[in-house]
Amino acid sequence: MAEKSKYYRVRIVYSGRVQGVGFRWQVEREASGFEVTGFVRNLSDGTVEMMVEGKRVETCRMIEAVERRLRDYWKSKTEDEREGEPQFDGFSICCL
Repeated sequence: MAEKSKYYRVRIVYSGRVQGVGFRWQVEREASGFEVTGFVRNLSDGTVEMMVEGKRVETCRMIEAVERRLRDYWKSKTEDEREGEPQFDGFSICCL
């Protein structure tokens, strides 16, 4: 049970047709339904970076919801997960 209460930070970079299609807006919209913090932003190489923080179960559910909703746009991803206390306040769209 203790595992479920730990906080995690997950950084995912999505590639594919992810810029200019409302990807960040949809991610922010999905995040509003979960108890997570973080951000989503376009990167200069044409990818989108998403940083999600929260309890493991909640971050996993949010990521699954995003990937299910946007499955036609992202083709591949790189993911890095770390344990640690949340550092962000809310979830937002960021600029470079």
